[in-house]
Amino acid sequence: MRLVLLADEPEWGEGLRVALSALRSPHRLIVAEDWPAVTERLAEGGHSLLFTTPDGRPASARFPWPTVLLLKEEPDETPEGVIDWLTGPQLSPDMLRRCLRYARERCNLQGALQRLAVQDSLTGVANRQGFQALLATRLAEHEGEGLVLGLLDLDNFRRVNDTLGHQAGDRLILQVVARLKAQLEVGDLVARLGGDEFSLLLDTARHSGRAERVADRVVEALAEPYWLDGESLMLGCSLGLAHAKADTDPDQLLWLAQIAMRHAKAKQGCTWYRYNERINRSASNLADLEGELRRALRRDDLELHYQPRLCVETGRIVGMEALVRWPHAERGWLAPNEFIPMAEESGLIVPLGYWVISRALRDMQSLRASGAGELHMAVNLSFRQFQDSQLLVTLQRLIKERGVDPHWLEFELTETAVMRRSDQVRGTMNALAELGVRFSLDDFGTGFSSFVHLSRLPISLLKIDKSFVEQLARRPQNSRLVRAMISLAHNLGLEVVAEGVEVTSQLGQLRRFGADQVQGYLISKPLPLAELSVFLKTEGNASRTAES
Repeated sequence: MRLVLLADEPEWGEGLRVALSALRSPHRLIVAEDWPAVTERLAEGGHSLLFTTPDGRPASARFPWPTVLLLKEEPDETPEGVIDWLTGPQLSPDMLRRCLRYARERCNLQGALQRLAVQDSLTGVANRQGFQALLATRLAEHEGEGLVLGLLDLDNFRRVNDTLGHQAGDRLILQVVARLKAQLEVGDLVARLGGDEFSLLLDTARHSGRAERVADRVVEALAEPYWLDGESLMLGCSLGLAHAKADTDPDQLLWLAQIAMRHAKAKQGCTWYRYNERINRSASNLADLEGELRRALRRDDLELHYQPRLCVETGRIVGMEALVRWPHAERGWLAPNEFIPMAEESGLIVPLGYWVISRALRDMQSLRASGAGELHMAVNLSFRQFQDSQLLVTLQRLIKERGVDPHWLEFELTETAVMRRSDQVRGTMNALAELGVRFSLDDFGTGFSSFVHLSRLPISLLKIDKSFVEQLARRPQNSRLVRAMISLAHNLGLEVVAEGVEVTSQLGQLRRFGADQVQGYLISKPLPLAELSVFLKTEGNASRTAES
């Protein structure tokens, strides 16, 4: 630590030198003639302690150095803005030793407090306040170019705390941070904004597509099982990316990344979404989109496409999943991830969900009348719909109006839905099951659930998330995990549907593992009703030809 003296009276310098010599202190004493000379020392960096008389004190109350005030006599009141003071008669080696020790302790304490103010105490990475300061600095340094902000949120982390305790939750957070750091390079930043929310600042100046590649690696790394107290846990995560521009300020960039993260969250599982300026140009644009969706529902402007499901054993189409599409007049075809998050937030998901169910039942009746036979119709059911008190009554009415057998109707639920307010969900599911409706669990393996919990619910099928199917050939551990999930599901009397099957090798592996059904582009992309009818007739003719 450097000692800087700013005083007109030369006796102060002589007294300090004598006391330091007696202490055999390693501290350097630098005498400054005036305030400009002190500011030159400030530019050198390092830790310094300023000794000054009242006349020489800097006027700014935000002076960054710790200060010891030199007084001719004891003050009547404690001086403000200094860490200690010395009087002429007290300038002895012992008094100086105590003063220096106290100054060192105060500086260490202030340093620790400053670090705590900007650093997460559990992980050691920057906290929200610290990250916002770093973000502003980096944006200024890069003039808003070559930076991508990512906001990441863990799905069902609260369930970990509730089930295993907060200490286990802390250990899980440490694992998450370690996995995030492993995917970053020099120049990148990671911060914990609070709880289970993290931020990433990626340097993409040299590689324009680097953010997307990092996002792929991050969601892949966080999709791997976590081990806590001998138990294997799997959590979903949602990552939103926003590219900085020359005129982007920190708050605006954070807001854009937040919007992107909400889109990613609507997909479920470990996934990421890049902010799409075409869809999310501003907050007013989102409000416009909500109004347009309301009008589209009233005018019946939405469409359903259907993705067939294949029975692995027989090679026949045994069901299909209804997927909503929006043919927007100006923006073209909008996929669900471009408007479902907004529908969830606004509450439009409830009337939208009823529209999907009604249209799916109508098309189910039409397919049967055209000779397609008995096929299961799977419809995604939002958790928000479970909270609607009219759900059961409305479904009973729609089933009766369409004249369909409810045994062929299937509702797909996410792990997030069945794990939240499980008593309420269980009661609604049991009431619907009494009607004959069956349930499948969508995106299995990406949330926080257990087979024990699932065994208490009227679930007939598990749908293995496509992220596991994609990695079958590249990751041996994924193959073992998928095989184990299929075996355990069968032991519980559940059928297994594998999603995202795109190549024949995946189908072959799933057949060997004992999967009951598969769904994916290898079988068919989602089709509008007219194309689905043609597809089913073609598949039916091919099956009859093969059998004969």
